[in-house]
Amino acid sequence: MVLTLDYPGYRKEARIDELVLDGHGVRVHGLLRAPLPRAVSGADYAARLLANVPSGTGPIAAVAAYCASAPLAFEVAAALGGEPPSIVLFDAEATSLDSITADYRARLGGLGVQPDEQELSERVDTVALAEDPERFVEELTSEVARQAHAALRAAGAGEAEIAASAGHMVSAYTDWLSHLIAAHHARTSPWEGEVLHLVSADADPSGFVRAAGHGRQRTLRLSCDRFELLRSEETRASVLEALGLPLTSATREKTEHCPAV
Repeated sequence: MVLTLDYPGYRKEARIDELVLDGHGVRVHGLLRAPLPRAVSGADYAARLLANVPSGTGPIAAVAAYCASAPLAFEVAAALGGEPPSIVLFDAEATSLDSITADYRARLGGLGVQPDEQELSERVDTVALAEDPERFVEELTSEVARQAHAALRAAGAGEAEIAASAGHMVSAYTDWLSHLIAAHHARTSPWEGEVLHLVSADADPSGFVRAAGHGRQRTLRLSCDRFELLRSEETRASVLEALGLPLTSATREKTEHCPAV
């Protein structure tokens, strides 16, 4: 069984499901399902995800995660206990204050609001993120809610439509922001198990840096771009190999030319 962390919702990039690992004898269970946790520590977020894993799932061979979910893979794996599973990461990224700020700016920009740098630095506060992340989430989502109501009202929407549309928008943002902050606070070291980081052709693996533990860690650059990473045969073959599953000669040939980074 492989547990996956792949944030739901529309995106242009392929999804982990598109690797079709179940077609190669691998059972897969996606952890990020509605309703998503609104925990802001990595350990709490992982515990709530694992609480929804069906009983009798069996041994976990690996935890796989895409992009900003990568730090949470370590929390999930640690919470499983016992023999550490492998961790497989795809274009892993860390969540920094700068990335949270950029996402918040984009949310407001979509509502026609362009805050200046001083406003952003006052609201996206380093101290609150570190010491009171619940308040941090509340302040950012409250401002998005206020601006959403104002934008919809200015567009002539009725109160019922405003309540429904703004409510949906703020709920989605709260889910995503909680996920980002839990990932930001996730503990990624020390880790005693194996870690395989698969990066697309143009990705910068230094965007996800963790302190080394005693486990074996590999970073492998594939020839596909970010959009195709999770539907590429190279990626599928690399994952199957990491799981110790047999490869066909054609599949083995695809991975032999992938350089270590």
